[in-house]
Amino acid sequence: MTTPMKTLVVGSRFGQFYAVGVAAAEHLELIGVLGQGSRRSQALAGYLQVPCFDALEQVPAATQLACVAVGGAARGEQGPALAQALMERGIDVLIEHPLLPQELHELLRTAMRLKRRCLLNSFYPQLPCVARFIELARQLHRQQGIRHIDADCAVQVSYATLDVLAAVLESAGPWSLDCVAPALSAWRDISLVMAQVPVSLRVLNELAANDDGRMQRLQRISIATDSGTLLLASPHGPLLWLPAVRAPVQDADGVFDLFGPQVDQPLPCAEVLVAAAADWAQVYRGVWPTAAANALQPLITGEGLARLQQRSLEVVRLWQQVTAALGFPQQPSLTLPAAGLAQALEHTR
Repeated sequence: MTTPMKTLVVGSRFGQFYAVGVAAAEHLELIGVLGQGSRRSQALAGYLQVPCFDALEQVPAATQLACVAVGGAARGEQGPALAQALMERGIDVLIEHPLLPQELHELLRTAMRLKRRCLLNSFYPQLPCVARFIELARQLHRQQGIRHIDADCAVQVSYATLDVLAAVLESAGPWSLDCVAPALSAWRDISLVMAQVPVSLRVLNELAANDDGRMQRLQRISIATDSGTLLLASPHGPLLWLPAVRAPVQDADGVFDLFGPQVDQPLPCAEVLVAAAADWAQVYRGVWPTAAANALQPLITGEGLARLQQRSLEVVRLWQQVTAALGFPQQPSLTLPAAGLAQALEHTR
């Protein structure tokens, strides 16, 4: 039996999903949570019955992997410095997105110098529905070509959305972009070309102070081909195939097949390829922790690591240009809490 790899989680906000995922994975052993001594860090470690560290020096020397769920300069945090210090201690590191290009370059140079492994994780490609979407979209692109991509996302997941598109196209570039900003909306439209495929990217450029969880939408992506459209309605489904519209069969007199027996196998209006997750509790308790743990696989095996690193280097440069075009995010207006449709309609009365 393979000995589980001793894994540290750094950060206790989004790091909660990493900690729960690592603790549940048979091939990993959660050896502790590294934080700043906050009540949250201590409580998380207590729930998982592992030590809570508040200094790098306390991290056990036998640690093999670290999940750094702490942002970089774009979020005003010190994630890259922590990742570099962990590699200096002989630990392979996964760090959460987004990073600035210079931050990622420096981390990868450090990894090369120290003969360590380092990976920037955009998280969403690990989700089962998104992974299936990428797989099918790649097949469509190779077999018949993608005519156009439409993508909507919140600014908080703009890097991840670009990374999903780069995964579909198997490259981010060459790229070009142009921005159109509607005067009456926080939604910003970016006209992109990625790897010779036109992309219409719409970003909700709103960010609440001290609360990056307030989002009307995570991401929605549709891939248009001559045969139909592959639609990822959300990262948690449903994933749909919408066949291209064709006129009904007609007889020798030009009359549509509306009266006689049906001749051909009917073409579905839509195919549900992956159903939506049952609810957010299922996503938060199971889907996200599992995805977080699965993201460590390239660090463990090395398989596909260089390709992922190269894609990240491309995407961080594109993401920097996109965010510059978007401008500073707006403060969202006060809104009603998230609700089911019946509840939402009730609030309007």
